[in-house]
Amino acid sequence: MQSMFFNRVKADKFSMSNSFEAMGLLPSLCAHAAQAGMATPTPIQQQAIPAALAGRDVLAIAPTGTGKTAAYALPVLQQLLKARRPQDALVLVPTRELALQTAGVFRICLGLNPRDNRQKAGTPGIITLYGGVDRAPQAENLLHDGPRVLIATPGRLLDFAHTGEVDLSTCTHVVLDEGDRLFSPEFFEESATVVEGLPQVRQTMLVSATLPKTLTPILQKLLRKPVEVQIDAPAEKRGPIRQGAYFIEPAQRLAFLKAFFNRDRKSRTLIFVKTKAEADQLASTLKKFRVGAAPLHGDLSQAQRTSTVTSFAAGRTPVLVATDIAARGLDVPDIRTVINMDPPDQPETYLHRIGRTGRGGKTGTALTLCSLTDRKKLRQIEVGAAVKLRILSEEQALPPSTPQQKTQPDEAARGKRSKAASRP
Repeated sequence: MQSMFFNRVKADKFSMSNSFEAMGLLPSLCAHAAQAGMATPTPIQQQAIPAALAGRDVLAIAPTGTGKTAAYALPVLQQLLKARRPQDALVLVPTRELALQTAGVFRICLGLNPRDNRQKAGTPGIITLYGGVDRAPQAENLLHDGPRVLIATPGRLLDFAHTGEVDLSTCTHVVLDEGDRLFSPEFFEESATVVEGLPQVRQTMLVSATLPKTLTPILQKLLRKPVEVQIDAPAEKRGPIRQGAYFIEPAQRLAFLKAFFNRDRKSRTLIFVKTKAEADQLASTLKKFRVGAAPLHGDLSQAQRTSTVTSFAAGRTPVLVATDIAARGLDVPDIRTVINMDPPDQPETYLHRIGRTGRGGKTGTALTLCSLTDRKKLRQIEVGAAVKLRILSEEQALPPSTPQQKTQPDEAARGKRSKAASRP
């Protein structure tokens, strides 16, 4: 990875080991990691944990599934456990789903039940703060006596900060997970406000699956001489993804989708749209086409989002219409097709979207609908994401017709002729 900092520190400057014990982690944390199946550290853990334990800022770029949550959870917990006075650690995340998932990893590293959010005396409190649910239980958890790990989304965290229930200046250890999303337009203002309230003297770790070049000025302000770690996704775990673009104007796209799902109503399909309103409207329209579809976006309650994803994963709802923020981190197997209703603005967003298909070595399809005026945006995606989008005809963009579908018109015609012949 090309460094963006004048004083670059490579991860290999720190001694890396094939065991958690040799890294200097507390025996209890090593034991809990082993019980959870983390017998040996992953590459990102080998590189990031020693740097974090040394108190260094860390910039870690790694795909989902490489163990990056434990790579910061273990050293953060050790620093809290060894501190002479109770301290707060902050893990800032963009979504409720990621907050809950991250909290589960922290609890596992403490030897606790990942689904039990009750606080345990004598251990750091693992406290999740996110919107869409009653804030009262979260406020009660903040009363935990002792060190705390605050795993929060920006909006709900600022809510508690404004009421004085959270003091950001006490957060001496800060993790920005999915940093590219936290500083995207959706969250930039809130995330920047959170950063302004943090203490100047702190340890900061930023982890992300992608790193847009537009983040360079922000990272230079956030991180102090960071240790840089980059882990590439194992190529063998990805299946081939058929990528194409179909030029069609917005007014014709609903008719295209109707034809698309008339050919294939059962395959798991993920449709990306720009706004929450578009997600609701398109899902409603697809239902009128007798397509099992549901929206997924940030305005839904936690229970609604969980239920929707569960139904999608089980195949009861074959089509999900999602915004980027809701689909971030979505890991559902056997998604056959990803459809972009418009080309995304950033190449990194495009890569993230199409990464929802082609998992487990299976073949996937990524289709981007675009207008003639989107040619420049398509070119930017191809260059920035290092991909080649094949320009498709309508027939190429549609799923293949089955033999039954091909014979249906002839059968219908024969039926009409038979009825006509029987009339007096």
